[in-house]
Amino acid sequence: MNSTVKTRQITRGAMVCAIYGIMLFANQQFALAIEDGMSWIFAFPILIYAAQNPSSVAAVCAAAMALETFLFGGFTTWFYSWTSIVIGYLYGIGIYRHWSSDIKLVVTFLLSLGSYIFIFWMWAGIFGLDYAADFQMIHEIMPFIDMRVFLAAIIFVLSLLQTICIHLLATLICIRMKIPTVPVKKISQLRPNKMVGIVSIVIGALFFLSQNVLQWNAEVKDIILIALMIDLCALDYYGILYMLDRSGRKAQRKRSFFAIFGAFVPGINAIWIILGELDCLFDLRKVRG
Repeated sequence: MNSTVKTRQITRGAMVCAIYGIMLFANQQFALAIEDGMSWIFAFPILIYAAQNPSSVAAVCAAAMALETFLFGGFTTWFYSWTSIVIGYLYGIGIYRHWSSDIKLVVTFLLSLGSYIFIFWMWAGIFGLDYAADFQMIHEIMPFIDMRVFLAAIIFVLSLLQTICIHLLATLICIRMKIPTVPVKKISQLRPNKMVGIVSIVIGALFFLSQNVLQWNAEVKDIILIALMIDLCALDYYGILYMLDRSGRKAQRKRSFFAIFGAFVPGINAIWIILGELDCLFDLRKVRG
């Protein structure tokens, strides 16, 4: 019985490595389009394998995939693929060991954040990319934004989007492949947090005062601006939950796509942010029933 299980593990591991090799080859043939546009897709072969096998077995497969990258691609491909392998491996372990969704999201976000920080440092330090020159036009439009704040916001948003993409797609794959995992909470179970709404008002007031009334140094203003951006992302998230909850209660599930899509459209997402703030403060879902 043990030999049969080991044979299946080896066979599946070989298939996973083959699929990963095809992805690396396709990345080369399409001028590195995969790693430039959606490098997180490299995480899924090992993620699926680690979700079905013990961590020690999955580690061997992950190491084989890392060595495989030397055959296809250069320095940037190595980095993108290796970070994706680590993320997929740990997320797959989380599925296999039945970690909660919160733990998997936090681990994925922290790893994504670290990888993007290194990417931005790599492009500037090794390849000599001048962020100041590229940021000049943005600074003319929004003079209150410092380059460090802008880069921090970009890294945060990219890490968050990558985390969401990996989590949602992994959940769908596990459902389709009938891989045991922790059930996803229903939208109605994700309740608004009143403290988030109160903190949002405080951060908004501090930002207004720092720009118009009080004379604070640049470092304090940068910290307040970063906190404001993170807070707006949180309110946008609660706005999505509110819109999805309303769509579900009114049996208008076709509008669920627009409930998510609108939250990522600049300008329009201000409606989602306002709804998220009101929902946190007054629990609109409970009031409106």
